[in-house]
Amino acid sequence: MLDRQTGELTGYPSIDKPWLKYYSEEAINAKLPECTIFEYMYENNKNYPKDIAINYMGRKITYGELFENIDKTAAAFLKAGVKEKEIVTVALPSIPEALYCVYALNKIGAVANMIHPLAGTEETLYYFNEVKGRIAVIFDGAFDAISSEIAKSTVEKVIVVSPGDSLPLHLKAAYNLKVKKPKLDGKVFQSWKNFIKEGIGTEVREVKKDCHEMAIISHTGGTTGTPKGVMCSDYSLNALMYQIVCGFEHDRNGCSLVVLPPFVNYSLVEGTLAMLSIGYKCVLLPKYDADRFASYVNKYKPTVVLSIPAYWMAALDKNERADMSCFEHIYYGGEGMTEEKEDEINRYLLSCGSKTKLCKGLGSTELMAAASQSFPECNPLGSVGIPLVKINCRVEDPETGKELPYGKEGELCFNGPTMMLGYFNNQEATDSVVRIHSDGDRWLHTGDLGYIDSDGIIYVTGRIKRIIMTKGRDGQVTKMFPDRIEKVIDALETVELCCVVGVPDKNRIYYPKAFVLLGEKADKGKAKKEIQEACVQNLPEYMVPEELEFVDDLPRTPRGKVDYRALEKEAM
Repeated sequence: MLDRQTGELTGYPSIDKPWLKYYSEEAINAKLPECTIFEYMYENNKNYPKDIAINYMGRKITYGELFENIDKTAAAFLKAGVKEKEIVTVALPSIPEALYCVYALNKIGAVANMIHPLAGTEETLYYFNEVKGRIAVIFDGAFDAISSEIAKSTVEKVIVVSPGDSLPLHLKAAYNLKVKKPKLDGKVFQSWKNFIKEGIGTEVREVKKDCHEMAIISHTGGTTGTPKGVMCSDYSLNALMYQIVCGFEHDRNGCSLVVLPPFVNYSLVEGTLAMLSIGYKCVLLPKYDADRFASYVNKYKPTVVLSIPAYWMAALDKNERADMSCFEHIYYGGEGMTEEKEDEINRYLLSCGSKTKLCKGLGSTELMAAASQSFPECNPLGSVGIPLVKINCRVEDPETGKELPYGKEGELCFNGPTMMLGYFNNQEATDSVVRIHSDGDRWLHTGDLGYIDSDGIIYVTGRIKRIIMTKGRDGQVTKMFPDRIEKVIDALETVELCCVVGVPDKNRIYYPKAFVLLGEKADKGKAKKEIQEACVQNLPEYMVPEELEFVDDLPRTPRGKVDYRALEKEAM
C-alpha cells in the first residue's frame, strides 16, 4: 500500500489508508457541513415544500408541513421557558413528534436527551436527574410507570404524546378506542395537543449556535453496561450524515423504511436524519413487527432499509414473497452475522428481485453511529466494510498499544470528525475509551477485535466487551449488558460470584441467564428470591434474568478469568 503523503509503502492501514481508492476525489476533499442539524436539513429541502418527508402509517407529511410542525413545537418549548443549551429529555417511539422535538430543540439552541420510551421507572428517573432536566416529553405508554414517581426527579413539566396523535383519522379513532388515555392533571402532565396550543403566537427565532457544541445526548452502555450519555455535536452528526450518503447515488425519490426506534443513533441519525437531509421520505412505524417485513415492502416500496441481523433473519425465516426490486441500499449493523447466514439472506433477497445484496458496517454511539460501511465493490462475506471517507482506522495490540500491520488481529480504533464530545458529566469514562495518541489525535478504542486487509476492508473477529441483543416487552430490540446484571447480583451478600450469558430465543433473540455461585451457608430458596427482587428493582425489565442456575463452580480461562464463552455453550 502507498502512503498518500510521502508516496512510500508503510504496511500500516492508518497511514496508507487503502480504503480511499473506493471513494471519489470529490468525496475525499469535500468540506463537511458546519451548521446545525436543523439548518442542514432545511437548506437541502426548503425549495421542495411539497415533497413528502414522512409517511406515518399512511399519513403523508410534506417538507413544508414538517417545517411548520417544527416551528409549532419550537414555539411551545419557548413558551414553556426552554432556554439555549437547556437539556430536554425526549422518550418517544418512532413517531413524527420525536422528529419535531429533535429539530425544534436544535433550532432554538437547546439539547435533546434521547432515551428509551419504556426504560422503566428507575432508569427513566435516572436519565431525568442526570441532566437535571426541567421538561420531558414521554410516550403515553410510560405514563403509569412515571406519574407516581415524578416528584423524585428534577422534572417540572411532562408532555405526554400518544402514537395516535398523528395517525390518519380512521386509524386514530380505532387507536383511541383500543388504548385508554391517561388522566393528565394539566399542570405537571400535559397532552401534546395542549402543549402545542399554548405555543401559538410565540415568535420563533433560529439560534445561530456553534456547531461544535452539544446538540443531542444519546445513551450507550459502553463497555460496562452502566448508562452513559454520549454528547453529540451538530458538526459530528452532520459529518456522519454526509459520509454515509456520499458513496452512493441518490435523488429525492428515495424512501427509507425506519425499523428501529429514535433513541438509537443508528436509526435516528443514519436511517432518519441523514435521509431527510437528502430529501428522502421516511416511513415511521411506532412498533415495527419483523414478521410483517414483506407487507411493509409491498406497501411502502423502500429504497433504503437500515436494520439488524435479527430482523433480516426473521424475514428469511418467514420466507414470504415480496417485490424487493425497490431496494437500492440495504444494511445491517448492531451485531455480527455468520457468513453462512449472510449468504442465505442474500440469496433470499435476490430471489425476491432485490438489486443489491446486504451491506453492513461497524460503529458505536461514541462515533455517532457507523464508522465503516460496505459498498458492492468492497463487501465480502464476513466483513464490515471500509472506514467512512473522513474516518481513520488502526488496529492496536491491546497489550502494547502499538499499531499492527495488515492482517494482524488487535483492537479496532477509530479517529475522525464524528467523534463524540465525551460522556456527559463523566470524564473518567470518557478517558477510558478516548485516548490521545502520539499523533495528537483523539482515538476511540472500541473494545472490538479484528483486522484490516490490504484493501482496507475491516473484519471483526470478537469482542473485548460483551453485548447481547434482546427484546423487551415493547417488542423493540435493544442492547443487554451482562456486566451490569452481574454487578447487581454480585452485590448481594449471599452471592460469591455470578456470570450472565445470553440464551438464544425465537421471540426475544436472546434472554439473560445467570449462573450463580452462592456462599457456603446460603439458602437457595431465599437467595433466588433476593436475586429476583434486586434485579427487578435495579434493572430495566429486559435485563432481568429469565433463568437462574446455581452452580458449585464457574469455569475459568487459562488466565483465571470466568470463562463466559463456556457458559454460553452450556446455555445453548
